[in-house]
Amino acid sequence: MKRNLLAIIVLLSLAGLTFVQFRLLVIGAKLEKQKFDQQVLVAQRSIRAGLNQPGTLSEALVRFMKISEEPKPDHRALADSLQLFLQKELAREGITAVFSFAITSRYTTEERDLTSDNFRLQNFDFHEYVVPLGEYYSSRLFREKNLHIDVENLFGYLLIQLDYLLIPSVICLFAILVCLYLLIHILQKEQKLNAIKNDFIDNLTHELKTPAFSISLANKMAAECLKNGHYEKIADYLKLVEKENNKLKMHIEKVLELASLENPKRQLQKEETDMHDLIKSVVNDFLPTLKEKNGAVNLQLNARHFYLQADVSHLRNVIFNLLDNALKYNDAIPVIEITSMNKNHFFIFTIKDNGPGIAATEQKYVFDKFYRAAAAD
Repeated sequence: MKRNLLAIIVLLSLAGLTFVQFRLLVIGAKLEKQKFDQQVLVAQRSIRAGLNQPGTLSEALVRFMKISEEPKPDHRALADSLQLFLQKELAREGITAVFSFAITSRYTTEERDLTSDNFRLQNFDFHEYVVPLGEYYSSRLFREKNLHIDVENLFGYLLIQLDYLLIPSVICLFAILVCLYLLIHILQKEQKLNAIKNDFIDNLTHELKTPAFSISLANKMAAECLKNGHYEKIADYLKLVEKENNKLKMHIEKVLELASLENPKRQLQKEETDMHDLIKSVVNDFLPTLKEKNGAVNLQLNARHFYLQADVSHLRNVIFNLLDNALKYNDAIPVIEITSMNKNHFFIFTIKDNGPGIAATEQKYVFDKFYRAAAAD
């Protein structure tokens, strides 16, 4: 419960940080827009002052707009000259955005005298940045004209100007999203691991209860035999107690070994080991159980070099667990085949049984901590 509450708090905190980053970007964009408008306003004054006085560009604009017949002469050179003039005036105020322009009547935007080459009517904003061309044109054209300037993709341009804020924000947002994903992934993995661990503990508890119950029952029967004078049966019960006690010790050692493996300081206790003798020793421990199930074990120990530097206790547990699974999860009469061989200076041994095996979809999980295949339930 505490872990879930902590996870909720972390998730809410991450969501809050994301919202704060977004709001900072919005505020920054608004401030940058205000700064941009101020720059454009100053540039508009310079543009109006430059165009409302005699000059090559002003005279060319007046002559061009006096022409009433259609179609008008090619205006591209004049449009390029005006574009260059506007670009210089805007750049003087620090504005480098891509823009288009149109010169229209003051009272209607339907009458367009001159437009830039990149003018697009469907996207053009006639009302954002307007420069009245003044008396120099109205006195000679007998009508008032406006110069409209429209910045293409103004929002994108403002974001570029906010790179000092945008780049850190994007990095932080990306880091937050990655952390959020990792947190969810870790919580899901931990939840799954807890479920597997609980299943492992349940099964281990069952494994511990079985020999404990058998010992208790054998002890009770031995006491009855002692009381009734049936001394010949007491030895059988004592053997059963010893057998079940060994099982109990084995399970306890497994738990202790599992705990020790969690210690990063633990080191393998390697010693020269006769692998064939080790395999035979573990098999001998299983012979009584095999006989009870009418099973058989076939040893094909053909390796010529079978002395290894190894940790005997770990290897014994490996062999024991494989044999134990071969017997425990097999509904048929168990038949086990153990082979050994040498290959490329390696000692290889295999344990094969006639049980159902592990499903292909679950084989990738066999080395996960506490994992138990569904078929084993």
